[in-house]
Amino acid sequence: MEDIIQQIEGFKSYFVPSLYIFGVSIIILETFLYILNKKPRDRMARIASIVCGILAFGNGYLVSITILYVAQSWVYDHRLFTLGFDWYVWVLCFFINDFVFYVNHWAHHQVRLFWCTHVVHHSARHFDLTTGIRGSFFDAVFTFPFIVWIPILGIHPIIIIMLDTAFKFIGLSYHTAFINKLGFLDKVLVTPSNHRVHHGSDVKYLDRNYSGFFIFWDKLFGTFQKEEETPEFGIRKDSDMHNVLKIQLHEFVSLWKDVKAAPTFTDKLKYIFYPPGWRHDGKLQTTKQLRIEAGLDLAPTTQAAS
Repeated sequence: MEDIIQQIEGFKSYFVPSLYIFGVSIIILETFLYILNKKPRDRMARIASIVCGILAFGNGYLVSITILYVAQSWVYDHRLFTLGFDWYVWVLCFFINDFVFYVNHWAHHQVRLFWCTHVVHHSARHFDLTTGIRGSFFDAVFTFPFIVWIPILGIHPIIIIMLDTAFKFIGLSYHTAFINKLGFLDKVLVTPSNHRVHHGSDVKYLDRNYSGFFIFWDKLFGTFQKEEETPEFGIRKDSDMHNVLKIQLHEFVSLWKDVKAAPTFTDKLKYIFYPPGWRHDGKLQTTKQLRIEAGLDLAPTTQAAS
């Protein structure tokens, strides 16, 4: 067992840096494609996304090799099973990670506190590979509770960290407008078309297509939406596209203002843990309410009557 761990650790020392080199390389390649195709692009917004990516991936890497690895190692010491390092354990971990990604992603859209970090990723009004790395400095901290428990099943933390790192770069690859629909693959995998929907601020596209690799999680839980009209990218309120500090913190500031203005302690908690758009005065702007107003979903009373 110790020999296997040492071999994987040695491989990880090459594998993880290679992924980062791959990420930088395809962003450079995409930039050349923009130049060759003379496609309009907001250079300052893309630079802001890259800076946000450095903050998110840099802090994420530090957390994964320190706090997360230590915590998962402790959980692994109290594991229910010992699964080892056979190929099927890697496959099992991949599926678990994919499901956990869906749950984590759903929570980051449905809980205002979590949305404060995830909104950084969605605030870009452009959709390209720099959007794929655009993240919050706090992403790793808010993702921590969703993945720290996995070693209890007997999966070694090295497997989890390596697959999770690979997963991030798989996610980077489908943030592109250069690839159109892919036929059968759109029905099975998270493709650029499926993920463009997720980044749309159009009401019909809000809070759809949370999946990370296999799209069937969305189909299973009723959150799938195929790409029809070209999405309007970004979020549904004005945001500064170029100021990295504002991009990182603007939703935390908005949340703090709402919590301070809430008349009761219960309302303060609701602002923190209810979906974005919830208001104590009843003037809801949640995705659910917007979909009802747009005729995409039935109101609860209508559903009950039917």
